[in-house]
Amino acid sequence: MDTTFRSAGSRINQIVGPMVMLIGVAAAVAAVVLTFALGHAGFLGLLVPAVLALGGGALVLRGALRSRLRIDAQGFRWAGFFGPERSVPWERLQRIAPPASGDPRLVALAQLHDGTTVPVRAVWEPATLASSLSGGPDHTAVQNALISAHRQWLAGRR
Repeated sequence: MDTTFRSAGSRINQIVGPMVMLIGVAAAVAAVVLTFALGHAGFLGLLVPAVLALGGGALVLRGALRSRLRIDAQGFRWAGFFGPERSVPWERLQRIAPPASGDPRLVALAQLHDGTTVPVRAVWEPATLASSLSGGPDHTAVQNALISAHRQWLAGRR
């Protein structure tokens, strides 16, 4: 029952992050090789962009790996590129409602037994994605997975 949904941008950044880190490694190696080969310490200045590329690539990769919506036996949880991870356990969930249009990150509304409504903002899609250009991203696959997992949990509870 464990399912993970990621946005297109998150999947792309899982490739971009390591590529930027690889460029940083190449710049560091080039700086050291040029310094020793030519005997001029000025090439060590290339270590600054190398460190920046390593750090930037690691940040992009970290954000890409944590940006997701995960459904499991205990409930579902989601996190964005930054900010805290949020979760809703199945015990607290009354129902999943489709969101009103307008927010491209809003996947669903989780209505809890205590009457509160938790907006599930995950799976961000860029504005240049074809579905976004035609009226907003289509989150029905994620919504159906959430509803199906909740029904499965309710059936196992009876």
